[in-house]
Amino acid sequence: MILKDLWDYVCRLFENYILVYFSLVFSIVVKCLFPSEEYLVASGAVLGIIILDLITKLYSLTRQSRSFREAVREKRINSKAFAKGTIDKLIVFGVMLIICSLLYNVAIVSEIAIWFTQVTFTLMFFKDVLSILENLDDAGIEVGVFKYVVRKKMESYLPDEEIKKLERNDEDEREISP
Repeated sequence: MILKDLWDYVCRLFENYILVYFSLVFSIVVKCLFPSEEYLVASGAVLGIIILDLITKLYSLTRQSRSFREAVREKRINSKAFAKGTIDKLIVFGVMLIICSLLYNVAIVSEIAIWFTQVTFTLMFFKDVLSILENLDDAGIEVGVFKYVVRKKMESYLPDEEIKKLERNDEDEREISP
């Protein structure tokens, strides 16, 4: 009797073909994007820091305008600029996640893929931490020493030319979008 009930239950699970195929595709995508648990943790940390960057940007603009309503009224905060900046960051994040995951799946020596992933996620993380610190600085909160430490850590990974290019891009972003 128990075996028959179990068989009936399993048969009912596979009655909804759309759900079965969706689950199959989803599990393949997750397995490809997150080949090990560390990838899930690292990508969650980078995604979390991207969200925190958006929150601190809103806080900074709100504080500069003295209220959220004033910031919206002055067009310092507008959905188009935030959507563009957010989508750009998410596209870079997604592309780098796919590249790192594919490298892990095809690399003969997995340590190389893990090293590349660590460097990539660390740079994305530090870039957004630096942006958060700049947002807080713009809001009038003193963060001087932290900004210096993060910049020094990034310099240990990147050559001076790349650091300067990132700083120019950040300055351009500050002028264009809120």
